[in-house]
Amino acid sequence: MDFQEATAYLNSFINYEVKKDVQYDESHYNLESFRALAALFGHPQEAVPSIHVTGTKGKGSVVEFLKNMLMARGFRVGTFTSPHLYNVRERIRINDEWISEEDFAGLVEKIRPATSGREKRYRTFFELITLMSFLYFREKKADWVVYEVGMGGRLDSTNIIIPRCAVINTIGLDHTETLGPTLRHIAREKAGIVKPGIPVVIGPQKEGIPDYLEELALEAGGKPFLYGRDFTAEGSFLFVGREKIGPVKLAMEGEHQIRNFACAYQALHCMGESSEERETLVRAAEKTLLGGRIEERVFRGGLWVLDVGHTVESVGALYTALKEKYPGRRLVSVVSYSRGKNLEGMLSLDFEYCRKVILTENSSFRSATVEELRMAAGERAGILTERDLEKALERALAEAGPSDLIVAHGSFYLMGDIYEIMEKYKD
Repeated sequence: MDFQEATAYLNSFINYEVKKDVQYDESHYNLESFRALAALFGHPQEAVPSIHVTGTKGKGSVVEFLKNMLMARGFRVGTFTSPHLYNVRERIRINDEWISEEDFAGLVEKIRPATSGREKRYRTFFELITLMSFLYFREKKADWVVYEVGMGGRLDSTNIIIPRCAVINTIGLDHTETLGPTLRHIAREKAGIVKPGIPVVIGPQKEGIPDYLEELALEAGGKPFLYGRDFTAEGSFLFVGREKIGPVKLAMEGEHQIRNFACAYQALHCMGESSEERETLVRAAEKTLLGGRIEERVFRGGLWVLDVGHTVESVGALYTALKEKYPGRRLVSVVSYSRGKNLEGMLSLDFEYCRKVILTENSSFRSATVEELRMAAGERAGILTERDLEKALERALAEAGPSDLIVAHGSFYLMGDIYEIMEKYKD
């Protein structure tokens, strides 16, 4: 089996990342069934110490900070993240290396006998690739693994691990059609990753949610540490217990990143992995970068900023960071959001900060159409539509003045599509 055959086999399974209208319950997200499947391979999820990260915002950044800080201490660190931006192999990494095509295909070959035939109708793409990550990190003898929840937490396939620490970063109104209509509904799903006896790092939250998450964590037997009470960030400084750490000068743009770093540092602190090498950890965090997080690129003579933010809070953080770094610069935006998001709220911010906003579509079935985006935007000056993404990028270059900044943002799927287009123009 080669890599193409392996990906074709995985893609033959139901994929809730792309399938519409799936009821979010134990019949479709069956952890006991998945745990039984993992047991056939000797419970590989228990082989390597792990950290579990969930949240609506910032969980990818927290994973990256954790990875780099643990690497700086000399550990081999596995990470399992989703979705991928460019290649499915991105999801499974050790240190900064994606799983190879050969190893990927080998793992699919290994799990195939247990997942084909009658069993196939009960399995999902995400379950299989999660199982592959468990096997890979065990086989490659990783020292630590950081698992990012795919969606929610309680019923996520990653939730059969027993982590050394759980992180619940900022919660927002996302996936409301699946996880529930209010922040408390979503908080309960996220808190489902808490296990008895483990520290639970609770990142910055809206009013009323920290106390509710603490209550849920205590009910589950966890040991909660709250942002703003047990640790915090002020300016470029971290305060963890009685420690003052900083100034910290992060490579990742945006004032929200210091809060993401605070969550990652607190997680290591809870596990006793921070005290002796504080400066080493801070230096590692300062160098951390992550694609699609206020990422600057030069493309066809224009300066671009790419961002995956797809909530009102994330879009607001993007523009706050750009206003601070590029005061007075005019902005042209290329926007593609997904259905089910707060389109009106996000587009309102786009038009507040940008002189031109080009509405487009991405390759995901969840992509809002340009007609849906235009309806959500209402009657606005500076609104343009271009259904084809590559043409939308060309339109942005044509509309932008010599000193204008071009911002392309809205979803992980959009970033993946843009990366592919930009790759075509590389020398």
